[in-house]
Amino acid sequence: MFYWDIIARYVLPIIYDSFVVLVLVLLVLFVFRIKDSNIRILFFFLPLIKPFIIILERININDLYGISPSGAAGIRFPDPTNIIKIDNTPVKLASDPNYLIMTIIIAMILILLLIRWINIAIFYRRLAFEDRVGRKEIPDVFKTIDSFTERTKIKIPDVSLTHRNYFSPFIVGIRRSILVLSPRLLDELSPEEKDIIIKHELSHIKRKDNLIGWIALILRDLSFFNPFAYVAYYLIRGEQERAADKLILKYSDSSPMDIAKNILNSILKLKKLVISNSMFLPAEGSPFSPAGFLSYKRLDNRVSAIIKTDSVRISMRITTRILMYLLFILLLLIQVVYAIKIGGMTVYFR
Repeated sequence: MFYWDIIARYVLPIIYDSFVVLVLVLLVLFVFRIKDSNIRILFFFLPLIKPFIIILERININDLYGISPSGAAGIRFPDPTNIIKIDNTPVKLASDPNYLIMTIIIAMILILLLIRWINIAIFYRRLAFEDRVGRKEIPDVFKTIDSFTERTKIKIPDVSLTHRNYFSPFIVGIRRSILVLSPRLLDELSPEEKDIIIKHELSHIKRKDNLIGWIALILRDLSFFNPFAYVAYYLIRGEQERAADKLILKYSDSSPMDIAKNILNSILKLKKLVISNSMFLPAEGSPFSPAGFLSYKRLDNRVSAIIKTDSVRISMRITTRILMYLLFILLLLIQVVYAIKIGGMTVYFR
């Protein structure tokens, strides 16, 4: 009964809440035709953030609602007075083996997640410090870097080459950035394609996508049992890629068609290089790589988005942005609730 209570009070409501808010977010983005990537990413964070409100709010269902045999549904807002509310009688772990076992399980999960995050960071840091190079070694790369960083007003990153079978370019670091490139990939690309992928990675620095990506990854992993958290994370990563493509259009003289063509060719060459070397990509590899795409359909959508982008109207108007922030807060707080009775227990989805 104890473990069923944990599932009924926390696990099932978290999955339900993520599903409902994800559907609402997709509906809002479709109805209002939101194209601004920053706003879209903000809304896609809702399925990752909102379930934690469910965990923090401690409520007595029977005191709040009289549930009919057929169940009940409605809308409510969280009660601030019940956030992180502690019972008057402290739990005696030593006298209740169920609480002790649950505490040990949670502690082990957190330790494993911490090890996972550290391993991911170490993996990319090792690649980043494998072969640091300067302007003399790769003058053509630094020519693109100098030009694009001057336009975007960002610091010039360090550059490192990795000679392992990891070909996807990526950025390491939040405060001090390092651009990691594969010499074998650079040899496969034309000068125009090389120019585009370097600008694409520099755009991630401009947008601080590393920080956003880590936050999304940690939130997703904390609710590892929630399938809709993975969907939200996938959508955030995809939106980051489209946003970086838009910045290339904004800060360069290339046409949308040229950018789309070079990105498409670069990804296809990267995919061919990966397949020919039987390369294994970590799950958190750069979405610029083939591992970041579930299908060619998504690649087609990305290329189409570049072609259709209006460089003059990339940013959203301030009034519309404020309205979207208010709508975000509303979706964050409002709870679509549904309660049903299973035996003698009420399962309360919110």
